[in-house]
Amino acid sequence: MRLLRHFKKQIMHHIKKFLFCLLLIPMVFSAQESTYTKDIADYLDNNGTMLQYEFAYGELMKMLGSQYPKNENNAQGWEYLEGNKSKAVAEMKILLIPIYQANFTHDEITKMIGFYQSEAGILLLKDRSKMTESHKEELNDFYNSAVGQKIISKQEVLSEEISKVSESWSRYLYETSISLLNNE
Repeated sequence: MRLLRHFKKQIMHHIKKFLFCLLLIPMVFSAQESTYTKDIADYLDNNGTMLQYEFAYGELMKMLGSQYPKNENNAQGWEYLEGNKSKAVAEMKILLIPIYQANFTHDEITKMIGFYQSEAGILLLKDRSKMTESHKEELNDFYNSAVGQKIISKQEVLSEEISKVSESWSRYLYETSISLLNNE
């Protein structure tokens, strides 16, 4: 009888451990996934991609300013659009993240972030004329590395996929802007 209780206790202990592991595994994968997603978002910020979309948003506002000057009828639309830049750019980032997840591993993204956070990577984006021979060598080393070669090999696919989501984002942004401003 005592052996049976001990055996039963052992089984219950293993079942509890098993159930705990079953509950823990999704949390671990979710945390890893969110770190991966966050790292891609950081990469898009570090490599200048999101600055391009901020610039595009600003240029659209300039163009719309000449077509739809601010007046009483469209003041609310302009207020919305002027306050919406961060949200619109963040939405574009959300569209880009799956493209990078499909084409690069988390480790590769981490290495890409590392380069763009280096002095050479920062100068590459801000002012190439200030790059020293050492910086240029670091740039060459990066693009000759396995990650750099993968970036080069994925350029066509990335361009195609990014163009599709960029076009969709731009079209939606333009149509929304026109509907908000065309209240005469």
